[in-house]
Amino acid sequence: MRIILALLIALTALCANADKTTRKGLKAIPTKEQPAKADSLDFFVPSPGMIRLSGYDKPLRSYKESIYITNASRRPLHFIDLEITYLDEQGKQLHRRNVKLNVTVPAGETRQLTFSSWDKQRNMYYIKSGKPRTSDGTPYSIAARVIEAAYGKN
Repeated sequence: MRIILALLIALTALCANADKTTRKGLKAIPTKEQPAKADSLDFFVPSPGMIRLSGYDKPLRSYKESIYITNASRRPLHFIDLEITYLDEQGKQLHRRNVKLNVTVPAGETRQLTFSSWDKQRNMYYIKSGKPRTSDGTPYSIAARVIEAAYGKN
């Protein structure tokens, strides 16, 4: 009986060791900024001057657009809803859309936001990005405003 019990314990130990799949020596790297939880955010329409938009760019043939956002408040910014209106050279509307982005912009700092372009055929370029040398594209300008933002609670 003791021999059978010893064999069962040895067999269990071998099976348990064979199923171990974790690697040794790995350590978690602490991150400086953790994403905010939804219940710890204040969503509201920001006052003028709390968020500044600048430096929009979208070259010809690009899949992406980018814009700089400055958080002029005293709280970290975690979410932004931008309304972007695209205009031709005569000021006529080409397109309008809302871009909702989860962001991390500490108080008083600026970050570049990059998002998918509205120009799926990639034949348009932002007028301040410069005229392309090799191809004729259609220039456009934008008007952008912040619809809603979410700040972390103090």
